[in-house]
Amino acid sequence: KNVLRGFTAFDLFLEQHPDYKEQVTFIAHLIPSRQDVPEYQEYLERIEALVAVVNHRHGTTDWMPIDLRIYENFPEAVARYKHYDLLIVNSIFDGMNLVAKEGPVVNQRDGVVMLSENTGSHEEIGDCTLTVNPFDIQEQADGIHRALTMGAEERRIRAGRLREIVD
Repeated sequence: KNVLRGFTAFDLFLEQHPDYKEQVTFIAHLIPSRQDVPEYQEYLERIEALVAVVNHRHGTTDWMPIDLRIYENFPEAVARYKHYDLLIVNSIFDGMNLVAKEGPVVNQRDGVVMLSENTGSHEEIGDCTLTVNPFDIQEQADGIHRALTMGAEERRIRAGRLREIVD
């Protein structure tokens, strides 16, 4: 759904802001689907290869920038929503995209949502998120930086407004 551009944006973010190395980790919990379809298998292989490149480029013996998890465990995914500082939903085109709504409901850190302008949920909650063009890797990298440097008060206000809308 645009995973490769998201990881590429994170790679660019770390390249442009090396002071964040060993300070931030991109936890990617992907649900495997359609594993019997060759195109999906190839896409998953491309994802794993890019993660290996980014982790090799920026990682250390004690830290890997991308923690890729590919398995289905909805309770664990929801538990992760509690602790994110930034939730990235950069879909190329998507319907409602419930992740952008589920995450803020349970998040306990006033996490920021970075949302593709091409998701159906953007129309409803876009004013409370950092809007990105899903094709613009630099804009996504800038969005990551903006979210991670956002002041506590702005984070609190955005998160509160988001929770009000989706509750």
